[in-house]
Amino acid sequence: MSTPLVHDTVPVPGRPFGLPLLAAIRRDPLGVGHALQHRLGDVAAVEVLFRRIVYFFRPEAVRQILVDQGEHFEREARLLDIFASFQGRNALTTEGPDWERQRRLLTPAFSPKRMAGYMGLMRDAIEASLADELPAEAGQGAVVDVDFLTTRITMDVILRTLFSHATSHEEAMRVSVAIRALTRQSMREVFWAWVPPAWLPHPGRAAKQASLRVLHGLIERHIAARSARTATEAGDGDVLDRLLAARDDASAGDGAGLSAQEVHDNCVLLFAAGFDTASSALTWWLGLMATHPEVAQRVRSEVAAARAEGAGLDTLARLLFLNATIKEAMRLYSPSTALFNRVALRDVVIDGTPVPKGTLVVVPVWHLHRDARSFPEPERFLPERFLPDAPPMPRGAFLPFGAGPHFCLGQHFAMVEMALVAAHVIERFDLTLAEGDALPEPVVDLALKPKQPLRLRFTRRDIDTTQAQTGADVP
Repeated sequence: MSTPLVHDTVPVPGRPFGLPLLAAIRRDPLGVGHALQHRLGDVAAVEVLFRRIVYFFRPEAVRQILVDQGEHFEREARLLDIFASFQGRNALTTEGPDWERQRRLLTPAFSPKRMAGYMGLMRDAIEASLADELPAEAGQGAVVDVDFLTTRITMDVILRTLFSHATSHEEAMRVSVAIRALTRQSMREVFWAWVPPAWLPHPGRAAKQASLRVLHGLIERHIAARSARTATEAGDGDVLDRLLAARDDASAGDGAGLSAQEVHDNCVLLFAAGFDTASSALTWWLGLMATHPEVAQRVRSEVAAARAEGAGLDTLARLLFLNATIKEAMRLYSPSTALFNRVALRDVVIDGTPVPKGTLVVVPVWHLHRDARSFPEPERFLPERFLPDAPPMPRGAFLPFGAGPHFCLGQHFAMVEMALVAAHVIERFDLTLAEGDALPEPVVDLALKPKQPLRLRFTRRDIDTTQAQTGADVP
């Protein structure tokens, strides 16, 4: 299993003005974090362009930042502005009362009760995507770019659950290319001295505008079609219906719903974030299944044994080992390794370290997840860490969906989606690495992606497909 190297070329923090260090972070944020911890310890304070930046590598410190003293920190305004430049003002890009109100209005759409209603849409998307992309006859095999496959599946899932809309191969390609281009541009802008306004010419502007037209055009078409329905027409039961029907009945609310612009902007958020994170996690999960066939067979046996128990959320929750493999994959290859930071609103003390107001605090998720103090043999793929009888891990050590008030709103959605995809694939296909290939190194591109294409051979298993497609089937 490959990990970032500790580069001897990582410059000494603070000289001159931290610019060489900033360039190194841009090239290899995972390797730089490792090097800083190796040189400076669990609290690594550096300065870039006269700004103090502190990495905290102990889970106890991270817990204080995100939860115990979370009210003393906020997300960095500059990063929110970068995301707002293509997502608008939604539950990710706002802060304060505006964020609180939007978060309240979105939360019911992702409750366990609503999730049960989305599962049929998810299952239809998974079935259709795999039928389009993978062999249908027992014994047939195909070598597949796994990132493309998981992107197609999760793109179809989010389109169906958000808009009740099935995607074609061509549409999935066009929209995923647009979103990936926007995220890459966002990563470029993170390292610029300032965030340029949309009207000002700047590197990547033309491509960004073209990608925005693709993404916003898709969202606008679906919202317009939904708005054109008559009052007597039944809703589709999807996430868009929930957003349109949401009303703020909290004590701080006035009973109003989301504005038309807020519905649009939050659809952009849910669409952009909803497929790429799950796609990344599933890509690495499939790679790990291919390189650990004994684990894959144990998951396969668990799914087969559970098939007769029904297809509800309770059945998915009882697939303890399958869910443990997903969590362990997210420990080793957490999708959210980039831009996880906070800014101190006032002078505070974190884990015994003074943090002055205005300090940028970095939560190094990759390094927390691979710390031997929390996870013995941290480089090994050991799903048993996440079984109910496993020793407890420190709070703040495992953060695939964040923690505190800004934890990922869609974490339950993502876990159900990934469990459905995983159960469906592992029961129907044997997975092996393409000849001559190995599990690639990761690269940070908002979501964590393989540096080189991850190619697996999917060989169709000889199973009773009639039984596997009945209502008693877990996937």
